[in-house]
Amino acid sequence: MSPGLASRIEDIPGVAGVTVDLTESGGGINVRLAPGADESAVMEKVRGLLAAYGTKPSPEVGAQVVPTRALREPVRPGEREGLGVDLRITPIEGGARVEVATPNIRSFRIVPANPTAIAQGVADAWSQVTGRVPVEISSVTLDDDGLLEVVAGEGAVQSRGSANVSLGWEQALARAVGEAIGAIGQERSLAR
Repeated sequence: MSPGLASRIEDIPGVAGVTVDLTESGGGINVRLAPGADESAVMEKVRGLLAAYGTKPSPEVGAQVVPTRALREPVRPGEREGLGVDLRITPIEGGARVEVATPNIRSFRIVPANPTAIAQGVADAWSQVTGRVPVEISSVTLDDDGLLEVVAGEGAVQSRGSANVSLGWEQALARAVGEAIGAIGQERSLAR
């Protein structure tokens, strides 16, 4: 990789800083956004620059963006208790940005604005930060009592997770997806 790549990325409007570490496992290119930057536009320019340099990111890794500004209000005590990750879902034009983070690893996905795609984005990002094999989300349903159910398929085995939306949509989705992918307590059944 050319030593000029980091400086070329820093020249992109909206980039506050960049770190390139390709020497260790787990290394990569970390881009820090300037306050008020359009994240989607910056990431498209970064991807275009990487393509011009002949790089192709691994589908499991992708580019990591660590914004310098807060994206939401602070987590209330106990809000994400028992999940092992922090989840943020931010609406964007035409979809949503799903971010899952542990204290050391952060992963995000840009997904279409539909429940199954958002749940799949959560599952994929959660699997990446926890080192799990990705699982396909097959359905997301909401019943009349506010119970959100997520079904993940693994061949002939289905995993289900559920939570009530009275917890808040983001929290309910986090719990239901977490159960469905086996990251927190779950129910497994043979597909019929």
